[in-house]
Amino acid sequence: MRTLRNLFTLIILLSAALLVLPASSANTDRKEKEAVTFTKDVAPIFFKNCAACHRPGEAAPMSLLSYKDARPWAKSIREKVVNREMPPWHADSRHGEFKNERRLTQAEISTIVAWVDGGAREGDTRDLPPAPKFVEGWGIGQPSGASDAR
Repeated sequence: MRTLRNLFTLIILLSAALLVLPASSANTDRKEKEAVTFTKDVAPIFFKNCAACHRPGEAAPMSLLSYKDARPWAKSIREKVVNREMPPWHADSRHGEFKNERRLTQAEISTIVAWVDGGAREGDTRDLPPAPKFVEGWGIGQPSGASDAR
């Protein structure tokens, strides 16, 4: 009788395990697909808000134009955006909105944090948007009266 009860318990445990395994595997697959990646999620943020300074030949100490360049800095980037030190923007939002404002939205900060906390994955290179194009030299337009200077 005891052996029969043990066998019955074993069958129930195995059945439960078989029911749970496909569900957990499906959840893992879904999480893999939903994982935040550099190419799909983070590069667009960096290209829009960071690349003007974080590119070769500019003021920032490292480029953020590629995964290879950004990945070693992931934890530092996370810290700087969470503390709102990067991108630098010292204008007071209580005094209006600015066309060239570089503040990150909370959604952008959350995306960067999720990327770093999720292992700073690269993602599919086909998801990488085109790199931004920059004007060489003076990039904010010609100052008025500059063409008159002699």
